Amino acid sequence: MRLLRTAVAGLVAAGLLATAPAAPARAADSYTFTATTNPLLQDGSYYSADPAPLVADDELYIYTGHDEAGPAVNDFVMNEWGAFTTSDPAAKTWTHYPSLMRPEQVFGWATPGRAYAGQVVVGPDGRYYWYVPVSERDSTASNRFAIGVAVSDTPTGPWTDHIGGPLISQRTPAPNTIENIDPTILVEGQRVFLYWGTFGQLRFLELRADMKTPVGTQASVSGLTGFFEAAWLFQRNGTYYLAYAANNAGPTSACTPANYHACIAYATSSSPSGPWTYRGTLLTPVSSTTSHPGIVEFKGRWWIAYHTADAAGGGHFRRSVAIDEVEWDDAQTPARIKQVVRTPARTADRTPRANIAQAAEVTVSNDPVPTQYWVKALNDEIVRANPLPPDMWGTWTGSNPPQQWVQYTWDQPMRISGSQIEFWNDQPQGTGAGVAAPAKWKIQYWDGSWKDVPNPSGYGVGTGGFQDTTFDAVTTTQVRAVFDASTNGSTYSAVAVEEWKVLAAQPASVTAPAITVEVGETDLPATIPVTFGDTTLQIPVSWDALTAADVAQPGTVSVQGSVLGHAAGTVAATVTVISPGDTDGDETPPTVAVTLSGSAGASGWFRSSVSVRVAAADDRGGRMAVAIAVDDAAPVVTADTRSATATVGGDGRHTVSAVATDRAGNRSPPAHADVDIDATNPSSTAALSDRRVTLTASDATSGVDRIEYAIGTGAWQVYGGAIGAPDAGKHTVSHRAVDRAGNTSPVSTIVIPADLSAPLTGNVAPIAAPTASYTAGWNAVTALNDDSDPATPSQAQIWGTWSGTRPAGQWIQYDWSRPIRLTGAEIKFWRDSQPGTGDGVAAPDSWRLQHWDGSAWNDIPGSYGTSTTAFNRVSFDAVTTSRLRAVINADGNGTTYSAVAVTEWRVFADEPVTAPLTVTAQSRCVAGKAYVAVTARNGSASAVDVELVTPYGKKAFDLVAAGANAYQSFTSRAASIPAGTASANGVTASYSAITCSS
Repeated sequence: MRLLRTAVAGLVAAGLLATAPAAPARAADSYTFTATTNPLLQDGSYYSADPAPLVADDELYIYTGHDEAGPAVNDFVMNEWGAFTTSDPAAKTWTHYPSLMRPEQVFGWATPGRAYAGQVVVGPDGRYYWYVPVSERDSTASNRFAIGVAVSDTPTGPWTDHIGGPLISQRTPAPNTIENIDPTILVEGQRVFLYWGTFGQLRFLELRADMKTPVGTQASVSGLTGFFEAAWLFQRNGTYYLAYAANNAGPTSACTPANYHACIAYATSSSPSGPWTYRGTLLTPVSSTTSHPGIVEFKGRWWIAYHTADAAGGGHFRRSVAIDEVEWDDAQTPARIKQVVRTPARTADRTPRANIAQAAEVTVSNDPVPTQYWVKALNDEIVRANPLPPDMWGTWTGSNPPQQWVQYTWDQPMRISGSQIEFWNDQPQGTGAGVAAPAKWKIQYWDGSWKDVPNPSGYGVGTGGFQDTTFDAVTTTQVRAVFDASTNGSTYSAVAVEEWKVLAAQPASVTAPAITVEVGETDLPATIPVTFGDTTLQIPVSWDALTAADVAQPGTVSVQGSVLGHAAGTVAATVTVISPGDTDGDETPPTVAVTLSGSAGASGWFRSSVSVRVAAADDRGGRMAVAIAVDDAAPVVTADTRSATATVGGDGRHTVSAVATDRAGNRSPPAHADVDIDATNPSSTAALSDRRVTLTASDATSGVDRIEYAIGTGAWQVYGGAIGAPDAGKHTVSHRAVDRAGNTSPVSTIVIPADLSAPLTGNVAPIAAPTASYTAGWNAVTALNDDSDPATPSQAQIWGTWSGTRPAGQWIQYDWSRPIRLTGAEIKFWRDSQPGTGDGVAAPDSWRLQHWDGSAWNDIPGSYGTSTTAFNRVSFDAVTTSRLRAVINADGNGTTYSAVAVTEWRVFADEPVTAPLTVTAQSRCVAGKAYVAVTARNGSASAVDVELVTPYGKKAFDLVAAGANAYQSFTSRAASIPAGTASANGVTASYSAITCSS
């Protein structure tokens, strides 16, 4: 599986262009090793990927690609294929053939490199056929990947080209436009079935027994939920199975929350050619972004080979093959593949360290997190040299708010005094684009309300390593980092964090208390008391596991424990084992303590379901029965325990009671706790009237505490009444509500439109409503008029049309709420491809402006450039219109067209500024001739120039004083005139027709 669509590099070197047939490839020297656990090779000496198992000669072969990328290279560097072999996977002894075949050594028509996932099968003739994707050297196709077939008499070679050219490419055996990789083959008697493809495109073709001649035509495959790539075809008990890498991602996905990761899903059919029915997931996402299955039966047991990033120095492009057993549920028809249990089992890291983030529950402001990111990355304690999106938590959506936060919550109070955070960026600060380090940030802790940590040493915003912050120690169950996003003044960058460590304060020493267990009891206390000055906290601890033999009879045993956040080392404890029946003379009742854990809110409220832990203690040290009742429900009793838990959910006020009974029958006094929960955000709504915003809010449980708002990029303020626009411009008002429990509603916005009543000049695009004929999903039509022109725009700062189908023409359009006098426009185009390719995004062939006259679009004459590095300015005779569009003709290669893209489209208005003039006009007769008398009164507070205009002449007056008149009588030199209008500075007045007698 590939992470992104990448162009195939031109890897043909001098000397590799010869047309002589390639020599057979022979096996490199092999060696034998013992694989104690997964992955097979753990030391990082050789990275293998894309496993394809085969059973031959009573051996299990796993053919692989060879990952050779450097530790900071984010691309697949794969130059050869190799194999692992064993006669018994459970015995752990393997032979490795590191180099069995290279593309250019077998296929004279292939370039070196790009040795992606292939598969070896045994043909009807008993020979071995290796179907592999390679880069076709002389191809003119848009994607040069093709599938070749090598053949050998043995499983390890030497290999020769079976066809002399591609079996599958974008031109053979029939044209296609997919990336032709990841072949999987099933041979049944004389019939051969081939599937291949990636990026959600899967194809099927049947071949003749010669392993190369098509039967019929290739067909598209459907029915595979979430299919991405890496198909694997096999048969069991008459049912055909198609396993594949799926990446149908999302917060509720059965596959993966992050779309850069993949699960292994599968489908079944009664025929090797389908149709297919999706059946579910068999392997959860692995540590590498890609996943690739190979499933086979060997000596009566079924196995799955896959790859991970778990070897030393491993990564997304330095993968290593692993193998685990496949189990079946034959009670279902067709038989179900059970979820694969991966080995070795994941265990907690018990290395003493100050970081306690890994033990916290994570919540974030942007829930649900965009599917390219993975919130789990925040505290997984993994920082890669070349991270990909699922290696971080991020917020990029194309419309980024001014503030985001991440929060850690622990089940019990922790003492913290430091932080280490690793930011990631793809844009510099101040661009308002892409992902940038925050402009500023801070750490807060919960103490009934959010408070800034005291005396922080500083908040670095570098992206080249961990940014360290120390502060005075505080005790809390919750801590958060609040990020103010970087901005250019109008838009905001997103924020991304690869890892955020929270460091525990270190006590002077830690001593484990004496521990008592009963015979047969292997559970040890989950916490131990740790003293910080005059404060003692119960801190989680991870102990050595007790065995059944350790507690088989009364006595003592020593254990070591790793205390969460204690960096100095482990602690030792003596465990006393007692007989559970020793109750003679026990008359002392046990005691119980109730602890509530959850997302603490304000005013005693919780903002989540609450875990109620009842811890019981008895003077004899034995186990007890603990009964917990929630509200009016019957008590739930847990026997033979030292603690019990109950979960309380649902908004409202709840009561919990608990009682413990020891083995002698002594009953503790009941303990009670009130649990108040408001886990639902309030809501805020906005109404606009006369360019003023009114806000209201509601909350069903704890009630509304306050409403907050911000204008544009300004600071948040507490709402106290209707919000007016600060000036005549367009403004965005953000608003949110906070309830008494501390829940905050998602930020909503309302736009106060610009006041268009005044004459407009300059760029009026930002106050228009943009639309387009088509907009690609990763671009934004609002980028057209966001009044931003970054040097290296992110995809969200571009309007673009890239898609699989690209028409010859596209258009973009602005609409205003009233007609505006326009005199010019300018557009800057964007490209990632050269002209004449018919692919990618290229500068257009041509474009033109059109204005709407109320009934039709009219072309605007002008000179139209197509630069992608500078604005293409068009000036034209003024037109007054409420709608303007640019019609864009795409560049092409004669068959297909490139997409088009624009970073910014500006439109310029030039409306004259007029004083508030009152104009009157009258027709009069003087000496038998008709006159028009015009008076213009200056109603402004300052002097203005006035020009009177009639059909019979005009007259200019300089600096007519405030409150004064400009007057002129214009003769027609005729005895009669028709009705008409006169004007002053564009303000008109009517006069009537008149006929004068001599």
